[in-house]
Amino acid sequence: MTAGVFPAGANDRDERAAAAALCPACDEPVHNAALEKYGKYERFACAACGLEFWEPREMPDARWYEQIYGARDEDLLPLEPGHKYFLGDAAAPRGGELLDVGCGTGNFLAEARDAGYRVTGIELDRNAARFAKERLGLQKVLPLTISAFAAQNPGEKFDVVTFFEVLEHQAAPAEFLRSVKSCLKPRGSIALSVPNRERWLTGPDVLDYPPNHFLRWNVGALKRFLEMQGFEVMTMREQPAGVVHTAQMINMALRTGMTQTKPGETSRSFRDVIQMEREEAEIALQAKPGMLRRVMETFGRIKFAACFPLAVAALPYVRMRGYKGTYLYCLARKRD
Repeated sequence: MTAGVFPAGANDRDERAAAAALCPACDEPVHNAALEKYGKYERFACAACGLEFWEPREMPDARWYEQIYGARDEDLLPLEPGHKYFLGDAAAPRGGELLDVGCGTGNFLAEARDAGYRVTGIELDRNAARFAKERLGLQKVLPLTISAFAAQNPGEKFDVVTFFEVLEHQAAPAEFLRSVKSCLKPRGSIALSVPNRERWLTGPDVLDYPPNHFLRWNVGALKRFLEMQGFEVMTMREQPAGVVHTAQMINMALRTGMTQTKPGETSRSFRDVIQMEREEAEIALQAKPGMLRRVMETFGRIKFAACFPLAVAALPYVRMRGYKGTYLYCLARKRD
């Protein structure tokens, strides 16, 4: 039965709840129709806590992340805004034991280590973990989920657990946060960032679809979720739209359609590729674009570069209107 649709004449709440989509943050049934449908997925909004979530939710395995996010181990990536917000947050612990969940290639862990933290990371992408160890000297990077790490290391507790751009990927966020909480010392802290669903968009964000992202957060939904799970929010920060984000939105608004997949071609769009079966996705990712496709991709890069002068000119207006950028950062402390 379609999620959110109740059988005619059903009055029993348990019966209706069983037929409805249940919010993964607060476990309340959602009675409204889906906000959006994409492939086999439907997006719902929880009236009780404010979270938006997709159904069905089944997280991919480690091999999927290695396939889709491949080549992350070729270069050291710059710090994301969430990383910088934490390192500059006056309310954050200064030093101590730090666990970073989904540490990727270890760029943040290396900065945290240099800032005086004793660092541990967990990362399912084996290539990214190898980069962190071999290129950055981060020996304590383990190929485990947070639940497996907590189960295997019950006596290991941390002053702070960080998870930047991780929570939106979770199929079961409450279970994820309970595992995080079990790794904290008394009054320990968490720091995280998620895509802000209230960010300025002029078109669909291709990254923000399942099975890549299952959850869409804003300030209210994130604050309520953390408080329900026993945390006190210390810092909440919404990134303002900057020059790069403004250029991206101008570029998105000026869609030409020239880079769209033509009939008979294999789609290389991230949103399409993540819906494919593993073998089909592998073919799409390895397919070499033809001459026309390469020309169109080059044109796309030139078009994007041309949007930067427009973005610089438009930035005062963008800031005046209060447009928000991608990142929503939060620091919270465990109550007990």
